[in-house]
Amino acid sequence: WTVADRAEERGDARAAVESARRAAALAPYDESVHRRLLSLMDRVGDRAGALRAHDEFVRRLRVDYELGPSAETLALVAAIKQRRPAAPPQPTVVPRDLAVGAPDESKVTAPVRSVIAVLPFVVRGNREYTYLAEGLVDLLSTTLDGAGEVRTVDPRALLGHIAREHEQRGTDRVHFDPAQACTIAERFGAGSFVLGSVIEAGGRLRICATLYDATTRGTPAIVAVEVAGTGESGVFDLVDEIARRLLAGQSAEPGARLSRLAALTTESLPALKAYLRGEGEFRAGRYLQALDAFQSAASEDPSFALAYYRLSSAAAAVANLELAREASARAAEHQHRLAYHDRALLDAQRAWLQGAADEAERHYTAIVDTYVDDMEAWFLLGDVQFHHNPRRGRSVTEAREAFERALQYDPEHVSSLVHLARVAALEGRVEELDALVDRVLKLSPAGDRALSMRALRAYAIGNEIEKARVLTALGRARALAVGIAFTDIVLYARDIDGAHRLAKVLSKLTRATEERALCHLVLAHLELASGRHRSARNELAAAASFDAAWALELRASFATLPFVALPRAELVAVRDALVSWSDAASAAPRRNQVLAAHNELHGVLREYLIGLVSVRLGEERAALAAAQRLEESNGDATRHRFAGALARTVRASAAASGAPDEALRLLGEINEELWYQQSVTSPFISRAFERYLRAELLASMGRDEEAAAWYGTLGESSPYEIIYLAPAHFRQGELYERQGDAVRAANHYARCARLWKGCDDSLASMRDAAAGKTRLLGAK
Repeated sequence: WTVADRAEERGDARAAVESARRAAALAPYDESVHRRLLSLMDRVGDRAGALRAHDEFVRRLRVDYELGPSAETLALVAAIKQRRPAAPPQPTVVPRDLAVGAPDESKVTAPVRSVIAVLPFVVRGNREYTYLAEGLVDLLSTTLDGAGEVRTVDPRALLGHIAREHEQRGTDRVHFDPAQACTIAERFGAGSFVLGSVIEAGGRLRICATLYDATTRGTPAIVAVEVAGTGESGVFDLVDEIARRLLAGQSAEPGARLSRLAALTTESLPALKAYLRGEGEFRAGRYLQALDAFQSAASEDPSFALAYYRLSSAAAAVANLELAREASARAAEHQHRLAYHDRALLDAQRAWLQGAADEAERHYTAIVDTYVDDMEAWFLLGDVQFHHNPRRGRSVTEAREAFERALQYDPEHVSSLVHLARVAALEGRVEELDALVDRVLKLSPAGDRALSMRALRAYAIGNEIEKARVLTALGRARALAVGIAFTDIVLYARDIDGAHRLAKVLSKLTRATEERALCHLVLAHLELASGRHRSARNELAAAASFDAAWALELRASFATLPFVALPRAELVAVRDALVSWSDAASAAPRRNQVLAAHNELHGVLREYLIGLVSVRLGEERAALAAAQRLEESNGDATRHRFAGALARTVRASAAASGAPDEALRLLGEINEELWYQQSVTSPFISRAFERYLRAELLASMGRDEEAAAWYGTLGESSPYEIIYLAPAHFRQGELYERQGDAVRAANHYARCARLWKGCDDSLASMRDAAAGKTRLLGAK
């Protein structure tokens, strides 16, 4: 705080805010400290930053303690909100706290279209309404300001400037043609301006307003609107309607289509402004802030279909599937207010949220075929492919084209840039990754994905200094941000050793029982991914004291892996532990909030694992009995479908050695309708075992191309899949060697050898064979 105070005294606002934030971070729940931070940010002019800091504080209190802020804190925030904020630093516009004074022409930059100058209206008819000439400047400026990215020139400064101009020229004319108005707008850094008129006849008012583009010297109008009402009592409603219609036509870019549509499908200006604020936050990758804004929009107008649609998208982005599905259903209730195009987007979203990847992909493909410039549909098509392709035998890299098409229509779409950065990392294109992360951090330095992008780049490139900084930041971050960053490091940077060190550090930072269980379970997978089965078992033993259900399930899962050789006695011990695990315990164990993916599935997973371990023991009858129990299991439709799929896996595994065709038929298509985030958080829901088994069957049948594709999907969907990486690379090496592709074969063999460089003796034969093949094929 001393450093912050001294920085403020010498006028260094940035240093003052930075130090104050660091001070507040050391006491994250202390409201007096929080108020001190807000007051400092308010004094140095960073009111928007103060409000964002308050939103973060409120969420922290609500999530961690289910508390709200005190009346004293709320009063301070209300006072900050009541002061009109300064115009943003880009472009340079006369500050809103200056009532007089001409713009400093030395500071005027190129006009920006989202900044609007509202000029005096022309009034015709009853002279009693002359006050509206300038009154509408203030009313309309205030109404438009803050709608999404829209900012308006301070009406006091603009009117003062016009008054001085007239005084110098000795005129009292207030009417401007577009060319004159354009000159005034440009002097204030405004890229758009409004000219209008008020006509009174028989007590009725007709207000006409036209929005012009100053960057084309004001010649073409962007949009012209006209509204009518009775007398002065309706002026405020008329101004709201004028603002809503102007906002609908303010942006012509394809990426802003939903914003324009929103302005036409709600009659509530507060709802529209909240929606547009949410759009700005969503595009910048600040999904929690967007969530709050869309909830406000839906509260202001409970029939606002697009607000619910976007609320669903924001909820999905922060892994709140229940809210996402609920909001999408509310949007569907009001879809009669939408055109065919937008109902198609809503249908696709509902399929996407249900995990019906093929259906969602068909919807989005049909939309972009018809509406080629629909940025939203292009991005979501890529999103479906990126997150669901591994379960369909297709690589996440297939999504690159869709994300690149989305960027054609909105070059600042943060989510597309984030996904392309992941693809670049996965493909080893570090220069492209570096440039993409730079763009993300420039556009959204405080966004929800900023930390994960820094982590992805640091670990993919191997920047040790930045890794240390990221590690420090992760120690203070929300659990969701940590999870996303860790997933990026494992799946896309493919730095298993780095992820292991990170997990070790995080395990020491947490004291929560469930989080400690998760750390040990993740460490077990990282150990096994490096070929250290004994160390993996030790981590599972440590996890068992915190969550016995998950630990037993993963112990049994490791025992089913075909590339891990275990003594028969150990397999019997695992099977016996599963059998002795009581029905009550497996059906309804303690509900885990962190490891929630299995809360309703422990019973079916128990039978599934009994079946697979029985196959490894050569006890086919016991395996098929477990499959039958799965097929007869009770539960809701989703659980029943999942149990049936697991039963087919057990039967396919039993048939694999003697009847590969039958085994492949039993596996069928892995098309369960499961939300992709469930796949990320569970080794069973991601169906990694099934995908590896399918690849093995295809390879045994000589269907090399299909087999290579399925092997290639392992490690692209969930961090739990990384245990398959080394053997999958070895198998791909064999396939490409068989096809005579020595370069690709050597590459895969080398990856296997690197991953298992410190493996247990029991796995050393595969590692040594891979290293030998690498040398042999490399020499060729």
